[in-house]
Amino acid sequence: MALTEEQKERIKQNRERALRIKKERMERLAKEDADKKRKLNQGGGGREGETLQAATVRNEDVVRTSNKKQKLQAAKKQQEEEKDDLELEEFEVGASEWITKSEAMKMYCVPQGTLAVCQVEERPNPHHASWKPMKLYLRSQVRQKGRKRFGGLEGLMEEAKAIGK
Repeated sequence: MALTEEQKERIKQNRERALRIKKERMERLAKEDADKKRKLNQGGGGREGETLQAATVRNEDVVRTSNKKQKLQAAKKQQEEEKDDLELEEFEVGASEWITKSEAMKMYCVPQGTLAVCQVEERPNPHHASWKPMKLYLRSQVRQKGRKRFGGLEGLMEEAKAIGK
């Protein structure tokens, strides 16, 4: 199936928007890091007897943890708002709120690019500790993206049947 010009243009616009958002986020994080290092170099923000490197590591850990918590809280809030709008399929009732990449692509027929913009949490790989961390996606966001892509629950179910999953 060939893409129409409108679809190609929309894909191009979405890609540009995603890259712009990523760039802005990276610039913001770099600025925050520079501000923290400057503050530490001026003598503020450190504990007594703590080296500059130890204080920097401690502050970076705090920032990462608080950013993850903020993102998770925002995603959960969005999930609660959308709960009323979306009816669950049978396999979703009682399922975990997190889903692996392969399950997301199989169950909701979403491509990797769509998953790239979803809330993700990395956890240690349960199969082998030295392997890359496992990426888990918020099921409600993946469900929403899949249904939006195929025009609702019925469209998603038709697509899954057409693919043979």
